[in-house]
Amino acid sequence: MNDMSDLPYAVFSKDGTSKLWVRFSIKGEGQVRKSLGTSDPELARRKAHEVWYEAQYRSRNGLKSQTTSFTKAADEFIAMVEREVERGDRPEYHVRDVPPVIRRYFIEFFGKKDIDAIMERDITRYIEWRKDYWITGPGKDIIEIRYIRDGRSIRRPLGEKRVPSISRQRGELVILRQLFRQAVRWGYLNNAQVPAIEVPRARIPNNRPSFSPEEFRRLEATSLERLSALEIHEHLRWDRTILHAQMMIGAFSGMRPTEMKNLNWGDVLGYRAGRKKALKDRDIRLRVRGKAKSREFVAHEAALSWFDILWTFWLQHQGKEPSDTDPVLATRDGKRLGSTKKGLTELLTKCDLLVDYRGVRRTSYSFRHFYISQQLAHGVDIFALARNTGTSSDMIDKFYGQVTNARMKTHLRPEWTDD
Repeated sequence: MNDMSDLPYAVFSKDGTSKLWVRFSIKGEGQVRKSLGTSDPELARRKAHEVWYEAQYRSRNGLKSQTTSFTKAADEFIAMVEREVERGDRPEYHVRDVPPVIRRYFIEFFGKKDIDAIMERDITRYIEWRKDYWITGPGKDIIEIRYIRDGRSIRRPLGEKRVPSISRQRGELVILRQLFRQAVRWGYLNNAQVPAIEVPRARIPNNRPSFSPEEFRRLEATSLERLSALEIHEHLRWDRTILHAQMMIGAFSGMRPTEMKNLNWGDVLGYRAGRKKALKDRDIRLRVRGKAKSREFVAHEAALSWFDILWTFWLQHQGKEPSDTDPVLATRDGKRLGSTKKGLTELLTKCDLLVDYRGVRRTSYSFRHFYISQQLAHGVDIFALARNTGTSSDMIDKFYGQVTNARMKTHLRPEWTDD
């Protein structure tokens, strides 16, 4: 080799390999060593200069001197999420939901590709690959999911394989954008190198399936008739009573099914203190929580009597008052109620109300939609209603307002004056 003592880098060989290496120093990072992938001295010199020049360019522009693979950046992002959850800076479900998405999809697709070399076309290819993952892609032959919980390896059967919903795609791509933004903060790439990640727009769905007032009255009457029948077993009477209470509380509170499932007696604020008062003098507020959010709100007064029935049922079967941590919707042995989908489907089918006029199937969410529709039809301010139901006025306007002009005729025909 020619004398290279005056150059800002040195080409050298390491014991045990014929490949040549380059080393140099970067301010703030110390010494950098990189294999040149060749044993030819002349080619090694040219490559050494390219490596040194690129490192200097990256350093001057605020980046790490060496490129970083997507896998390395992704692993660091997972570790950061885990630390933030441990500190309480992120919701606990992030440590459960985020790492599997990164490992199964992002790392599997982008792998060891330099993170600053990923372009918009790569993101486009990824989105198509992800849609087909479980259908024709790498996941088509997977029959079970394995994961670690509390130090134990757990397996669960894989459910139906299908293209991810728009909502699922949006959620995963939000995580991908967060990962790239964090990589910028770490100096692995700059903002100009972040590829465009277009989150798919949710298709505007049809209005949510609700009930007309007449349909709800028919459902209520049929449900009461079924639960009061003389010939049914007491176990079935319990199930039908709980289902009826669930429907009525949902229809007069607007609670989401998950919020209702998680509701404890301690969350029915003011209920215990007001039990001995006349119904007209009682009031309650509900404290509910779903996947990550919680709120307090007021329910329609018609919901109160159904809390009384559930309280009475608990006394009859448990022999004592429920504690604040006991579930409002409970089984006969006091455990939190599971799914009532089967019972609701049977009831809706009997009433010929399983689907609405468009053929859209009704679910336990339909009682929330009925509540919002009724409140709108009776003149409740949309912004107050949005706060009370834990959603936005835009969402109510687009999806929840099952209110026809005929039902709004009183509000559409105000008395006009000359004022």
